Amino acid sequence: MDLLEQFIRSVSYKFPKGYPDMKDPKDVELLFQLVNENVLTPQKPSISEGTEEEIYNGVIRKTLGLKEGEEIPKPRGKYTLKDGTFMEQVSSEDKSTFDKLYNVAPPKKGEEEGETKGVGNGEIALYWLYQFSGNDVKVGRSGDDPDLFINGKGVEVKAYKSHTGKIGLGRFGTDRENLQLLSIIFGIKALSEVLGAKSEGPAINPTNFKGTDLIPAFNQVLELERIPDLERLATQYNVFATIKQNIDTLNQNLENPTEAKEGAQAMAYKMVESKLSRKPGNGGYLANVLKNGSIKFFKIELDKVESSENLLDNFAAKQSAIYLDFGKIFG
Repeated sequence: MDLLEQFIRSVSYKFPKGYPDMKDPKDVELLFQLVNENVLTPQKPSISEGTEEEIYNGVIRKTLGLKEGEEIPKPRGKYTLKDGTFMEQVSSEDKSTFDKLYNVAPPKKGEEEGETKGVGNGEIALYWLYQFSGNDVKVGRSGDDPDLFINGKGVEVKAYKSHTGKIGLGRFGTDRENLQLLSIIFGIKALSEVLGAKSEGPAINPTNFKGTDLIPAFNQVLELERIPDLERLATQYNVFATIKQNIDTLNQNLENPTEAKEGAQAMAYKMVESKLSRKPGNGGYLANVLKNGSIKFFKIELDKVESSENLLDNFAAKQSAIYLDFGKIFG
């Protein structure tokens, strides 16, 4: 089948007879119109096609109404990554362009423009500020990549309304190991209360809790572990064998905590570390981009999380998502 025949078959449904009748002037006119639209008129590529950087550039060009051949304008301010946690403010000369780009985004892969956005607020604007002011900016390409790489450093972009308070790190429902450990901790707490131990704190579950809720839960774990005859009971009763096995699993993963706060801290750190070590990576940044042009870059230093005495006060899980007060942990 040649290309002409393929084309005629692809548009045949548009004709009253199911095919173009060359003796009918209306059919001939319609056929030439379809040929002109589909063959002679150059088709512009969708902004959702090409490399991620080309897609972002296409979104910027379309948003700014640039004509073919016009270059994307460069920011007037100088934007660079600094060492440590730092603040950046979009210059007044760049604010107009920043505002236009703040809410825009390409669609998710496989979707059309106007459907679900492929990135969050602020990301395209941040990409423009840094890519076109002399930095090497790449777009994250896989599910575990941060949103951007700026000069080789991973940068996860958020658009919370304030730089203070807890910021979400994403869901941990697929992190089976940590979810299992949480289920053991809160499961033992629930079992202890059913067996008559005094209830410590409100009813909680592995997907919704404050960091400080881990302390009374871990206290119940340690109470059971210290039962003098637990080893013997585990050899005689399946229920105690399961309890001991679960406690052993916690000890293996959390380095044998001897105090409730120590165990709680280890669990919280393990959850945060599993997220931040991937996105944006230790030494990378979380950038919170406000609509008013204020940007705060929190440098991710996992040793600060591990050594923080206030980690539990600044950590929470809500609907299977991790939240952390970056300002309190990273400054």
